[in-house]
Amino acid sequence: MKQIIFSLTSLVLLCILLSCEAFSKPLYSFSRDISGVIGSMSTEELAGNIDKLSSDPEKAADIINELSGRDQGDVKNLPQTDKEKLLGAGVGAILPTSKIGETVEQLTAEGEKDYKKIMETLSNDSPDINTKAMETVLQDKDVLATTDASTLALGAASLIVNTVNQEGGEESMEKFQAAATAASEGGTFNEESFKQSLSGSGFSEESISALTTAMGVTSVLTGTAGEGQPNRKEDLGAIGFGGMNMGDFLDQMTGVKK
Repeated sequence: MKQIIFSLTSLVLLCILLSCEAFSKPLYSFSRDISGVIGSMSTEELAGNIDKLSSDPEKAADIINELSGRDQGDVKNLPQTDKEKLLGAGVGAILPTSKIGETVEQLTAEGEKDYKKIMETLSNDSPDINTKAMETVLQDKDVLATTDASTLALGAASLIVNTVNQEGGEESMEKFQAAATAASEGGTFNEESFKQSLSGSGFSEESISALTTAMGVTSVLTGTAGEGQPNRKEDLGAIGFGGMNMGDFLDQMTGVKK
């Protein structure tokens, strides 16, 4: 009898210890596969915990894919702080900060700023991600008006890199840049002209949406968005990263010469 009682007591203590461990250690930390965890969370819960969940680019990509497959009305209604977290996770998945820093440092070591080469190098290892949730966030006028300009710039760059890679790489980049240049003549970005150019070049509707969003952000950052839109030109001009001017980088990426 004493042995049975001892065994039961030990079992109870073990259960208590395991329960404490489970409550004190998040489920997603047990495995690199977080698909089951994020799939069971609401959009609000997922976005609110995105900084805890997206501990590496792979997990960040899983989260952005998950949120992009959700009702975008729910994403649109998120608090701005959570929208900015979402955007940061998307950038972290497509253009990790460490990768940008290493690439810029490597390619500007001799004082030469070959932006095209920097862009091509960053694009080579970019994952294929559904960026719909990032687009939703970057279409928010409040986000465009108040979010840190460097985050917006990297968000736009991430959309361009990811979408151009999905469309076929270098040739698609040239078509995108040609459309962006034509749509920016006259000093104000013409969204309809841009869309028509991309459509005529064979881009998918999803890619046109992503690239139009990216150009919308870029036009806000360069002061070419037009009347009634935020103008963050002064903010962008003050941004440098690893010896690289973000304004020049965006110009080179879009092909639009000022």
